[in-house]
Amino acid sequence: MEWITNMKFKEFNAHNKYMILKHGLKENNITRTCELFGISRTSFYNWQRTYQKRGMIGLEIKEPRKPEMPNKVSKVIEQEILSYVANYPDDGPKRIYYELRAEGIDIGETGIYNVLKRHDLTLKSQRILYSKNKELHIKTNKRDNKEILGFINKQDPYPGYLVLQQIDFMGTFSGIGKIYQYSFYDTASKWVAVKLYNKKQDMDVWNYFESKLVYLLKIFNLSIENLVTNRKKEFLPYFVKVSNYKEIIEELNINHIFISSEDNNVLEEMMIFNEFLVTEFYNKIESNNGTNSFEKIERELNKFIREYNFFNVIPSGNNAGKTPVEIILQQASQNNVDLDTLPLWILALLNHSKRGGKDE
Repeated sequence: MEWITNMKFKEFNAHNKYMILKHGLKENNITRTCELFGISRTSFYNWQRTYQKRGMIGLEIKEPRKPEMPNKVSKVIEQEILSYVANYPDDGPKRIYYELRAEGIDIGETGIYNVLKRHDLTLKSQRILYSKNKELHIKTNKRDNKEILGFINKQDPYPGYLVLQQIDFMGTFSGIGKIYQYSFYDTASKWVAVKLYNKKQDMDVWNYFESKLVYLLKIFNLSIENLVTNRKKEFLPYFVKVSNYKEIIEELNINHIFISSEDNNVLEEMMIFNEFLVTEFYNKIESNNGTNSFEKIERELNKFIREYNFFNVIPSGNNAGKTPVEIILQQASQNNVDLDTLPLWILALLNHSKRGGKDE
């Protein structure tokens, strides 16, 4: 192909990057595509995430070749800030920082403040007036379903292909206090993991992701290909404020995107599962005298989730009639994992499930 020959050893523009992404998808071999064009897999997935979030304009943003002044803002990013202000005038520099970081735009709060100051938008009243004057030209943040999910194919799903995560406020319970829940949901196997917090300041989801979830993935020789995070405004900071979260994602070669449940139905499965949790677990807390502390709630929920993963039978789809754990073990076996060498605590749970969950 002539366009491939012409693209080699040249600086990649937006069209070049788009054609490389298209080539990788068509050939269904990302590694071979990266070798062909002399780029890293990290660059490919960075371009892929950028295109999903920002379209062609995102691919036009050139990656810096050398360190830049931290508060120096390019014209493209400045327009992103102003566009955000036009949509959400109530938000100040800190909130704008979190939202832009979720979009893959790295700029500090000081840089954002300087842009607002330059345009006389440091006060909320100024931003509201600016938004009203710009309302006919507001650039919406909503993305077309096809654009957001252009790289997600559900025709032949497998564990790890599409994983969802989000944080929810589950409620305030008498004698226990507030409960916040981080959820991790694999759409192919329906396997789920949760972590509870009773204080926002204690939330460290990426630490749990690394120490617990990545550990389990390694045991079963599984990997995450696409990770979708619900960008709820209240909880977005707890996903993006950790300085090394991008390094974690890139090290694991995960394609990660933030989307809003209001804009897309890809998060629907997790929403349905959380509704199930509310009905079958949280609504029964106050009637259960044994769950009168946060620690007991956490212990009982872990037991509930374990039973769900081991005994819940999937009613429909490619994996109908199987439980989440059966699907995970099947995939692990295909990945050459000797199931007899699994950690003892997992083997004990498997034996327990074979007895139908009944203790001898």
